Amino acid sequence: MRVFWLRAASFLACLCIMRAFAQLPPTPQPGPQPGLQPSKDEPAQTDNGPRVVQPRVLPGDRPPTAEELRQKQIDAFDPLAKKPDDDPDASPAPAPLAKPAAQTPLPGSVAESNQANALRTEGPQVIGSDDSIEQQYNGPAVLSRSYTLTRPTVPKQVRWSWTVSAGQTYASGLIGAAPAAAGQTALPSVASFGTTASFAFQGRHLWKRDEIGATYSAGYNDYTGAQGYSGLNQILNLDYGHAFSRHLQLNVVESGSILTQSGTLLNPVTDPGVSVANINLAASPTIQALDLTTRQSTTQVSLTWQKSARLSFNYSAGLFGVDRTGPQLYGDSGFQGQTDVNYRITRKTTIGVYYSYVSYVFSHHFADSDTNTVGLIYSHSLGRSAQLRTRLGISRIENLGLTQVPINPVIAVLIGQPFGIVDSYNLSYTSDISAQFVKDFGERRTASISYAHGVSPGNGSILTATQESFGASFNTSLFRHFNLALALGQTTLSATLQTIGKNTSDYATVSLSRMLRYNVSANLAFSYRKYQIVGAEAVAPQWVISSGVSWGPGEGKLW
Repeated sequence: MRVFWLRAASFLACLCIMRAFAQLPPTPQPGPQPGLQPSKDEPAQTDNGPRVVQPRVLPGDRPPTAEELRQKQIDAFDPLAKKPDDDPDASPAPAPLAKPAAQTPLPGSVAESNQANALRTEGPQVIGSDDSIEQQYNGPAVLSRSYTLTRPTVPKQVRWSWTVSAGQTYASGLIGAAPAAAGQTALPSVASFGTTASFAFQGRHLWKRDEIGATYSAGYNDYTGAQGYSGLNQILNLDYGHAFSRHLQLNVVESGSILTQSGTLLNPVTDPGVSVANINLAASPTIQALDLTTRQSTTQVSLTWQKSARLSFNYSAGLFGVDRTGPQLYGDSGFQGQTDVNYRITRKTTIGVYYSYVSYVFSHHFADSDTNTVGLIYSHSLGRSAQLRTRLGISRIENLGLTQVPINPVIAVLIGQPFGIVDSYNLSYTSDISAQFVKDFGERRTASISYAHGVSPGNGSILTATQESFGASFNTSLFRHFNLALALGQTTLSATLQTIGKNTSDYATVSLSRMLRYNVSANLAFSYRKYQIVGAEAVAPQWVISSGVSWGPGEGKLW
């Protein structure tokens, strides 16, 4: 009996233990369990045990193929590839590497002439309906001779900005600063220190069919030892363009300048990017050392019809005038009309023809001249980094003016004058040549050689002259922060009506500039010029050393 009760008690105990275990909650498994969310009031349980990560199962319950793995690797670096929405662990694609900022081409380089936003002198870059995308390149740059010395370069799209600068100058060989002594044939010259301060404003704004650009610069020079060279030099250029259609465009340009005697120390031909071959010689006066004050104004209207990306026509007319206050110097005014046709026969070659008519009227009708010029245009790209640009023509010059003639000695005794003034007519022919070779050497280095020969209004003492100019320049960047510019050349004026000699000017310049912080730039320049002037023998050479700093708030800011 006792054994029976012991077995019954053991059986009941087992039942109680089994019931108690059946009421316990299940043991949590590692990782999140579906359908169970932790309570907000209770802290989340931390599982410090090992966790086994199961491999992801691709759609279709099959391992990825080699092509899918390759595409996944490509998508990881493709910024345009979209990640699947059901891939929460997919990492975002890395951001594309930022492209380095494009460096501004050096002035006068082939890269600058090929810039898409440059306003080409042969007309707007309009693509015809029958042209393909590959024909958007308008070929090598063409010498147009449509700009004067006050506006020599092709205008570019520039946000409105302004700069101020100041510097010091030392110049020797300043002519006319001191009076000539009695019996002295050579012009005296002096040396002097000078202080300069200048302000420049430039910009361009574009609308749907119109654009307007402005450039103004004013610089005051104070030479303590040569007050004749002290004064304010100002240059203003305004241009307006209107597109009547995709193929027809109108341009109006107004250029003006007021230069004191110190303007002879400024040689715009030596500025980087300026070529003597692309200057309108017929409307650009040659500034000489005897000019006290020179005022110039030029107004030009041109109409360009771009029939296609290959063929363009240009018609232009302009009025110009020059006023001089130097001793025995004559001013002039005139009219110029010209037209040209350019056709790009291949991607590397452009040909064309041009015609120009120029009329000069000098002060008090001392001389009048008419010139007709006709010629051919040829430009060729010698690869991506070199271009040859040429113009070759002939000019017919008709001169009518007053000329001194000797009087018979018998009559001269009676009237008391050894010479007389009579009207003179002269007909002559001369060549009209422009040639420029431009070469880019890479790493921001470019060189240019230019030559020009044609009709010019002269320099006030030589009227209606033939001008021959040669120039060479080299621009480069040094140590990624400095810009070095070298230039040299020669200009010769020969009279077409007067029986006098030639005037010659030789020059050479070296300039170094560096951009500093906060839009501050520093520059240092050295120049040399030697004159050979008719009636002024033994003119001393000019040596000029200048340095300065400039600052501006940057493009797009007016105040």
